[in-house]
Amino acid sequence: MIDGVALSALDWWAEAGVDTLADDLPRNWLAAAPVLSESVAAAPAQAKAALPDTLAAFRAFLLADASIPGPPKGRVDASGDAASGVVIVVDMPESEDRISGNLLSGEVGALFDRMLGAINLGRDQVYLIPFSPVRATTGKLGEAELTKLTPLLLHHLALAAPRKLLLLGDAPVQALLRKPAAQARDTVHQLAIADGEVPTVASIHPRMVHLRRDYRALAWADLQRFETL
Repeated sequence: MIDGVALSALDWWAEAGVDTLADDLPRNWLAAAPVLSESVAAAPAQAKAALPDTLAAFRAFLLADASIPGPPKGRVDASGDAASGVVIVVDMPESEDRISGNLLSGEVGALFDRMLGAINLGRDQVYLIPFSPVRATTGKLGEAELTKLTPLLLHHLALAAPRKLLLLGDAPVQALLRKPAAQARDTVHQLAIADGEVPTVASIHPRMVHLRRDYRALAWADLQRFETL
C-alpha cells in the first residue's frame, strides 16, 4: 500500500481505540460470539415501468428522472469501481456533497477514507452508492421515500452485481434488512439480490461516527467483519 493509505489506517486505528497489534491478521476483538449468518429476502418489488438495464443508463436515470423523490438539482452520482465487487451504500449525500458533486466529501469523507484505509481499501477499489441521490431537506428519509427508493436500490445492486455489501446508516439497512442498523450490526446477512445471495454487513454511518467518538470501536468491529467476507 502507498504511504498515505498506511497513515490513514494508523489514524483510524488510533481513533477506534486500537493501541496494540498482535499479528498481521485483522481480528474482531469485540465479538462475544462467532458471527452468525442470516438470510434476508429482498423486499417485494412494486409494479413499475421498465428501468434502464445497464449500469451507466440507470445512473443517468437516477440523476434526472422526475419520478425519483427530490429535485433533480443537487443530485449526486454513485462513484468508484463497480467491477470491484465491493459495494458500499450510504443513505444520501452530505451537505457539502451538493457543492463538490462527490459523495462523502468534507470531514465526514475524510473519516470515511481513514475507515477504508484501515481495511486496506481506497475509493477506487469500492463502488459507493447513495440510497437517495439527493439530500432530504430534513436530513432524514421518511417512509414515503424509503418505499419509492428501495426497488431502485435493489435494481442498482442487481446491475452492479456485488460480491459483498456494506450498508452504512439506518435508511439503507432498514430498507434492505428491515431492522435498524443497531439491531443488524452483529450478523452477516445473506441478502437476496437478482439470482443469488450477497453477504452483507450493516454498520453506523460515518456521519454519526464523526459526531460520536464512542461509536468508533463499534464501527471498527463492523469493518473487520466486512473485510473477512
